[in-house]
Amino acid sequence: MSDALGRRRLDPSTVVLVIALVIGLPLLLWLGRGMTFFSDEWAFIQTRSLGDPGTWLTPHNEHWSTLPVIVYRLLVETVGLRTYVPYLAVVVALHGSVVTLAFIAIRRSSGPFAAVAVAILLLLYGSGFENLYWGFQTGFVGATAAGIAALLTLDHHDDRGRWGVAILLLIGLATAGVALAFCVAVAVESLVARRLRSMFVPLAIPALVYAAWFVAFGRFGIRTGTALSASAFIDVPSAIITGLSNAAGAITGVGPNLGIVPAVAIAVWAGVRLWRDRGLPPRFVGCIAGIAVLYGLIGLTRSHDFTGIIGYTRYTYVSGILLLIAVGSLAGRIRLPEAPNRRLLAMVPLGGLLAVALVFNARLLLDGRDLFVTRAARTRALITVALERPLPATTDPNRSLVLVPSPAVLETLLARYGSPLSDVLVPWAVEPIPADLLAAARKALAEGIEVPH
Repeated sequence: MSDALGRRRLDPSTVVLVIALVIGLPLLLWLGRGMTFFSDEWAFIQTRSLGDPGTWLTPHNEHWSTLPVIVYRLLVETVGLRTYVPYLAVVVALHGSVVTLAFIAIRRSSGPFAAVAVAILLLLYGSGFENLYWGFQTGFVGATAAGIAALLTLDHHDDRGRWGVAILLLIGLATAGVALAFCVAVAVESLVARRLRSMFVPLAIPALVYAAWFVAFGRFGIRTGTALSASAFIDVPSAIITGLSNAAGAITGVGPNLGIVPAVAIAVWAGVRLWRDRGLPPRFVGCIAGIAVLYGLIGLTRSHDFTGIIGYTRYTYVSGILLLIAVGSLAGRIRLPEAPNRRLLAMVPLGGLLAVALVFNARLLLDGRDLFVTRAARTRALITVALERPLPATTDPNRSLVLVPSPAVLETLLARYGSPLSDVLVPWAVEPIPADLLAAARKALAEGIEVPH
């Protein structure tokens, strides 16, 4: 926007976004105070190395995690384990980029009012709290940012845009497996928009690179015993429906149990639009296809090993954002009435819907904090007892403690990188370890009992 003198002025919605980010991102970092390294993070601390590029390419489970490995190892080598704040700061910053990119996507499709509403909702997106409180989730959040950026770059119908899509999808794939959902979204949108011929090579390049990585490295990350059985294929439709319901419940604030209601409403809306216009917006079809592939792959490969995995908030983070972009495309430009009274009348129900979603997600954000604070205490309890000497006679010093490495490995790591039992940047935020958690940790150390996640 420009004024009468030709000077550029910030769009009011952009000003609101900047204010929201300035307030919201530090708030998220403050909510993450007192947390520490948990579960999968120790694999990056223990087995990856900046000095050994070979460790950059091996998968974490089935994920290609080269870029998160490099970022994480840079933090380990420079900051060490004495504070968790920088690790969370990276995730929060990436989340800020996701919010900004989603804002741009919705503003393009539905206008500034909807874009501001979506940005505020996503900023406090408690339905995806695992990706906000866990430093390890630089992978999922980073892949989501790259994926949304790829969808936005697809809007540019020139060589620069096409090759930008290829680069961004490749970045996403080298960050986390959830980028596959965005690859499908871009491919399906290109197909529906009849652009597949011009997009074929830009789409083929990241696909071929990913296939080469999977053959050379990725296939070794698949869990032993995982098989594509007939029952797994039968469960895929249920996984997709449940995942879509979770996403719809997250963005509307009705929750996963009632999420099927807004999911069906969106499906009916799309059906009416299809009948009326003899077609659907390509971005809507692409994003829905991306969600289906995300949950289809989870249902096919992981749901039999992890009960309730479809409902994990790390996946709802991705699917909810894709669904918001899809609905924005389906809705099109939202224009509020010019007359003040009618404008106010239109804003009341829309504001009410946003308020319901915000309250629901804010509550989940606080519940998620409680969960991760408990996880941090459990982790610190295990580290405390693992460092006590002498160890119980029944303890194998080389046996993993599930949430943390073995006592022998812990001793080596902490001697090199410092101890996470406190936090040098926010020592006041680390609460004393409850006695019951210390007792449970000592029992796990002595008996080898698996500590629950």
